[in-house]
Amino acid sequence: MNFKQLFYFTVIAESGSISAAAQKLELSQPPLSRQLVQLEEAVGTPLLKRGAHGIELTGAGQLLYYRAKDILSMLDATELEVRSYSGGMQGTLKLGCISSSGILLTQLMTDFINKYPLITVDLYEGNTYEIIEKLKNGLIECAIIRTPFNTDGLSFIYGPEEPLMAVGRPELFAGNDGIGIHLKDLLGRPFIYYRRFESIINHAFQNAGLKPQILCKNDDARTSLQWAAAGLGIALVPENISRLAGYGQQTSQLTALPILCEELITRMTAVCLEKDEKSGRLSKAAANFMETFKSIAL
Repeated sequence: MNFKQLFYFTVIAESGSISAAAQKLELSQPPLSRQLVQLEEAVGTPLLKRGAHGIELTGAGQLLYYRAKDILSMLDATELEVRSYSGGMQGTLKLGCISSSGILLTQLMTDFINKYPLITVDLYEGNTYEIIEKLKNGLIECAIIRTPFNTDGLSFIYGPEEPLMAVGRPELFAGNDGIGIHLKDLLGRPFIYYRRFESIINHAFQNAGLKPQILCKNDDARTSLQWAAAGLGIALVPENISRLAGYGQQTSQLTALPILCEELITRMTAVCLEKDEKSGRLSKAAANFMETFKSIAL
């Protein structure tokens, strides 16, 4: 018994006669009859009987018909699954992301999952350095991280530019027009920021001939927001993370203003290993994720 015989049998059963089935299958009647005989020999019992109105299924024939429909349906589904897997429609996306990926990652994953609903996402979170290490160790295939980072050995797609935001209690920004704030207007106020931004913050203030007052350096931008909400100082965080925490501009609890300095810009970036992309070792799911990021980054 094979799949071809089962398929021919279901067509015969549904057509009501061997001649009608042969016409439907575009076969001559004798080879189709031989396939039926071979199938009956394989199962050891008659499957059809001739009646006044054509052929009828025996009890065994009815059982085999329903089983054959299930088997053939499963075969079709399996073929579709395998084709979908090779096309990146199914499988597992091993993805890394940073805590400040925020709303951009949510929007990105909404687009990706809507397009590839059968993909399972295996998500690893950490800071940029931890995520790059996971990428190099093969634990993940691609990631969303934030500039600045060492691009050596990486293939990357930059997302939109994001200014660093000054976030704090409204009284710390008294007299501001609400459009943005200059570095000089931040002097004398304690800063709280994610340690990774230390170099660009120091560089920007040095170039402006200013010296910032630092209260706290930490390892998570969300900590900066929590301290700012407690009134301890001004958090310097990317625009994305300020929106993620629910601290929109000029809220009743906190004010969030873009820092008007071209050097204090960061960008979300999709990365994978350059060698994997060039060699074609990147899975279809990961390649499709990178393409999805590119479409929203434009």
